[in-house]
Amino acid sequence: MHRPISITWFERCYLGGVAVGLLNVALSWNQSLDRLVANPSAQQFGPSFAVNMLLIGTAISVAISGALWFFAARRRAVVAKWLITAFFALVLVTTLSAALTGKLQPGLSGVLGIVGLVLNGIAVWQLFRPDARVWFEETAA
Repeated sequence: MHRPISITWFERCYLGGVAVGLLNVALSWNQSLDRLVANPSAQQFGPSFAVNMLLIGTAISVAISGALWFFAARRRAVVAKWLITAFFALVLVTTLSAALTGKLQPGLSGVLGIVGLVLNGIAVWQLFRPDARVWFEETAA
């Protein structure tokens, strides 16, 4: 079975969201590093700890996103579909909470966060369209 259009759109939006997230990490690298270096708990591990944690955290995030994309879009894994949906719901609730309490990231970082959230929302929506349900063998063709 060839991939349906919903799965193609899922891939574009999901991977676009990952790319926006990486751009956001790159643009806010110095601010993130400064916050981590200023943390007394992190200071006890030495000067390279902050850089290593940011690199490792980013690598783990990309690896998880890549694995979920692969299993949902290429292997038709329903578990990956639901994990992507759960992660999106968690980020949505966190973002809404931050917006309501005035703790949403200001400036370009906040805008990129919202853009990534919207792309992921569209990606999740694509996973539940009728042709995607057939792809995941959740309904008859």
